[in-house]
Amino acid sequence: MKYHDMHYERIDVSEKRKIMQTWVDEFSKTDQFEEQIKILKDVDQLSREYQTYESIADLNFSRNINDQKAKEEKEYYDQISPDMQEIFNKLDKAINSSPFKEKLTKKWGKTFIEKIELDLKIFDPSIKDLLNKETDLCNEYTKLTAGAKIDFEGKSYNLAGLGPFHSNQDRETRKKSYQARFKWFEHNSNDLDLIYDKLVKVRHQIATTLGYDNFIELGYYRMGRSDYGPKEVSNFRKQIVDHVVPIVGEIQKKKKDILGLDALYFYDGINFKDGDPTPKGTPEELVKKAQEMYHELSSETGEFFDMMVNEDLMDLVNRDGKRPGGFCTSFPKYDRPYIFSNFNGTDHDITVLTHEAGHAFQCYSSRHQPLVSYLWPTMEAAEIHSMSMEFFTWPWMDKFFKEETERFKYKHISGSLSFLPYGACVDHFQHWVYENVNATPKERNQKWLELESKYLPNRDYDELDFPKSGGIWQGQLHIYQMPFYYIDYTLAQTCAFQFWAKSEENREEAWEDYLRLCKAGGSLSFTKLVDLAKLKSPFDDGCLESVVKNVKNWLESIDVQKL
Repeated sequence: MKYHDMHYERIDVSEKRKIMQTWVDEFSKTDQFEEQIKILKDVDQLSREYQTYESIADLNFSRNINDQKAKEEKEYYDQISPDMQEIFNKLDKAINSSPFKEKLTKKWGKTFIEKIELDLKIFDPSIKDLLNKETDLCNEYTKLTAGAKIDFEGKSYNLAGLGPFHSNQDRETRKKSYQARFKWFEHNSNDLDLIYDKLVKVRHQIATTLGYDNFIELGYYRMGRSDYGPKEVSNFRKQIVDHVVPIVGEIQKKKKDILGLDALYFYDGINFKDGDPTPKGTPEELVKKAQEMYHELSSETGEFFDMMVNEDLMDLVNRDGKRPGGFCTSFPKYDRPYIFSNFNGTDHDITVLTHEAGHAFQCYSSRHQPLVSYLWPTMEAAEIHSMSMEFFTWPWMDKFFKEETERFKYKHISGSLSFLPYGACVDHFQHWVYENVNATPKERNQKWLELESKYLPNRDYDELDFPKSGGIWQGQLHIYQMPFYYIDYTLAQTCAFQFWAKSEENREEAWEDYLRLCKAGGSLSFTKLVDLAKLKSPFDDGCLESVVKNVKNWLESIDVQKL
């Protein structure tokens, strides 16, 4: 079955409500444990169908935001989402008060009950209209950014299409391409500020309606974080400032020397004088090489990637009307994942492919988990699979980059380390925003600049006025659409660096640990999954420091002048 053969339909909410109410009544009345199990399995099948159709609707819109039919289907599923939450909420309450709660925990693990308890903390029928408002505002951001048309050197580009110019070896081209990018953001900054201001206030209202002081605690619950909170995250951010920011400063100094520049500006994003490494081949050729790579990596990845190719489960190339970015989604009814990205001819094409393939491989590996809620882990755990896959595929990067392979590796690992302070900055900014709901757009921008000076002290925007005003955060999709989903990348990167080090020492053992992690899906919380993979928790004192030391030693061992 190929993607376009998958059945899609609009589910009937009133019909599902009746079916679910019958199951809830039966679940509450029965004194038979096995009868409750049977009902929960029926509910699980309903969930798989609903999530599949919802994912198809969202994906089709992402593939072409100008498709009116796709837009209508996405809007339908967006509209009914709070109703479906209300329907499942009734069963969650029944499960939480079940006399067989302990037996259910023994059957499916502690995570089963923990997820239900969290779900009960994030929803109440009283917030349904507010949830719809939040979704509508998120869609406004998608439509605005995906519909960007930027004139540059006589042609029109979307945001992803402008990307290759940002890494052009000609400095003036890089600068002008960023000027064009930020001109678009400056022109739309008022609309972007208005959307975000409404989002912040709607989320705050949702939180206070549910009894929270602000959105932060609710935001953590939404992310499924059951074993850590803002205190642990704040301490982790501090470790990034202490142990990573100084090394990133050294990397920047080295880059300035490599490029032969007196000053390093924001638009000097390239790593080498004659340009950054680029993948060799057409998108079709790159996919073929990836298929060969995954066959050589393991039998499991070979089978997985064949399926992705043969069943048209990837949409990789940038085009007009396509939503920016990359992501992995899934269709639980069919036990299939799907990879979405925007190839634009840069080395990012390969990192995003291996990254999203890591997500997809995990999803496919955990398809035998007994519950659909165990298909995916929480986001910071999910990013371990994706970021680690980027490193597990290192031995095959010569297929894509040929003579520029070592350059790619240097850029990849230095860039991964340099990302940590930015990720922490985004997270800190969001905590401040939801603690200061009534802050003005200007105050938000000022706070961003203040945090930049702490986490990204070497940034110099030169003559780029828009980011100098503090508005660059408006281009970060997560801040708008997935609040608090960003520190996840830094936590996962800390774990991925550990997998990289382990694979350098004993590749087979590292792969066994990784495969075990993938198969576990979301059956455990973040810290327990880290233990399962035989990794150190990023929250443990000394973990980040030791990880960063390994990366620093590798970077110092490379003679970049010979790359």
